Amino acid sequence: MPEKDHVIIGTAGHIDHGKSSLVKALTGVDPDTLPEEKQRGLTIELGFVFMGLPDYEKQIVFIDVPGHEKFIKTMVAGASHVDAALLVIAADEGISVQTREHFDILELLGIEEGVIALTKSDLVDAARICELTTEISGFVRGTFLEGAPIIPVSSVTGMGLPAVKAVLMDVGRRVKKREDSGVFRMPIDRVFTRHGFGTVIAGTILSGEVKAGDKVEILPDGIEAKVRGIQVHNERRERSGIGSRTAINLQDIDKDLLRRGQCAAAPGSLSPSTRIGARLRLLRDNPRELKTGERVRLHIGTDEVMARVILLEKDKALPGDDTLVQFALESPTTGLYQDRFIIRTFSPIHTIGGGKILDAAPPRYKRFNEQALAGIKKFEGSLEDAIEESFRKCPFQPQAPADIAKTLGKHISRVGEAVIKLVAAGKLIPVPAEKEERYLSAESRENLSQRLLGLVRRYLQLNPHQPFMRFADLRAQFLKVADEHIFKWLLDDLLEKGILKRGENSVSLAGHKPRLEPGEREIADKIEAEFSRAKFNPPLEEQICRKLAVAPPAFKKFIGLLLQQKKIVRLNPKVTYHREALEQAREIVLGHLAKNRAITIAGLRDRLHLSRKYSHALLEYFDSIGLTKRSGDAHVLK
Repeated sequence: MPEKDHVIIGTAGHIDHGKSSLVKALTGVDPDTLPEEKQRGLTIELGFVFMGLPDYEKQIVFIDVPGHEKFIKTMVAGASHVDAALLVIAADEGISVQTREHFDILELLGIEEGVIALTKSDLVDAARICELTTEISGFVRGTFLEGAPIIPVSSVTGMGLPAVKAVLMDVGRRVKKREDSGVFRMPIDRVFTRHGFGTVIAGTILSGEVKAGDKVEILPDGIEAKVRGIQVHNERRERSGIGSRTAINLQDIDKDLLRRGQCAAAPGSLSPSTRIGARLRLLRDNPRELKTGERVRLHIGTDEVMARVILLEKDKALPGDDTLVQFALESPTTGLYQDRFIIRTFSPIHTIGGGKILDAAPPRYKRFNEQALAGIKKFEGSLEDAIEESFRKCPFQPQAPADIAKTLGKHISRVGEAVIKLVAAGKLIPVPAEKEERYLSAESRENLSQRLLGLVRRYLQLNPHQPFMRFADLRAQFLKVADEHIFKWLLDDLLEKGILKRGENSVSLAGHKPRLEPGEREIADKIEAEFSRAKFNPPLEEQICRKLAVAPPAFKKFIGLLLQQKKIVRLNPKVTYHREALEQAREIVLGHLAKNRAITIAGLRDRLHLSRKYSHALLEYFDSIGLTKRSGDAHVLK
């Protein structure tokens, strides 16, 4: 028999309004299991109860939450991933403090379906029920519960229970199916030990599936553990998937390492973050304004972290305001794009607002910066917009579709389809790769190309006498911002387009001509003339430097320029020839070899009337450029 889809119903309401009693009356199971809860008659922890409906196509699961103001943190953890709400209001007391706060939290979490139960209706008369129904209708007007059934019920007499069950079944049919990224993710809301099994974690699976024998990663702590067993509805299963309330027995892990607020996920699938970009909505009945930099309690999923709220568009937010913010977290958490959150004041503690995560791992935004604001607003558009912005915010590192699917928590197929459209629109550029294809935003590609071009341009501006920039220097500077693959790709493109030109292990701007100041040009010409006059017996470079009284750093610059212009050629560290003399020596060697099989060092020495040092250097140089090769004590044509 196929496993039924789960519908998670979260209770909400003021303390002592009968939430737990109603769940027990509907299911026959008391959600309060702790001895302290039974002793005090007070829900302290989350309770999880399955309602048996054999003929119903789905499985309804109740998450019963505490109603006391001290346990709002627990209530938020329980309500964070429910499909629908069961708002409980006692007929004898009506709308109370926690009724309002719980309802605000349900609204902020974006819950779209629900039902209202008037408990303890056996204690009041029909007039009171009519009066309260009118009051509640006004209370929920303009919210997700407007028009929802308001059902008088008694957990003692059983009045109204069949009607509540019928409405919940109808709600379950309307609940939208969760979008599945295909990657396992389950925020932890319970941690306990069971005799004979060991450590167990429980929660609602938000995406993917988990199987016995799988490895899971507990985040943000980065703890890996093996799944020993799985239970759903107190039954042992081999696997469990999206939407299901699931208990996972972990192998060889200490319970003390685990807590509510962590998230179990496929290893490597989530990246904890200490910064979050979001759209925040403050409640209208907020008692005060919210200032930028204020410390708040941020509830994401089942987790609570302390954070500073940075208002990006204003200095302070007033009750009812809707604004873009960035949260600077004091400890990492694992929220994803479009996850809902709640914020509460640091002290005294009360709920003041909530919203939706836009960018789960943003850069540090500058306040009032139009470009930053435009970027984060892209995440409020279509999924295609969010994917485009995810590529754009990685300006120096190309991303694969799988990388974006991971950061957004979306299925790889949906990201892949969007990438194809963005490439066709010219908004993404494929980066050739050996393994998987990666992409840069068109803006990032242009910026990187201009950065590479700028490095060459700046070098030539600072060194106008140089015709080229050394390839190794350009590479070393560019690799500070991007990788080797991007460097080669952009450099080849600029060379192919003729914007850059290639030298020997060097590059330059097309059309660039080295220039010297008039006085410098005169010195360079004198240095060249010294080599030209010396013909086959050139002096050492340092001798010319002393003779012309040129400062060594400047002399080095002039020598480098003459070498790059190929007006002189350095045969070895101690021998430098003028280009014309070297060409004459080449013609003499070729002429000799045309008549004779080989030429020796001594033979060339006698032909050119030079020392053995220069004769040896010339023949070694001709060997190095492939003109000749050594054969015993002589050199022959190669």
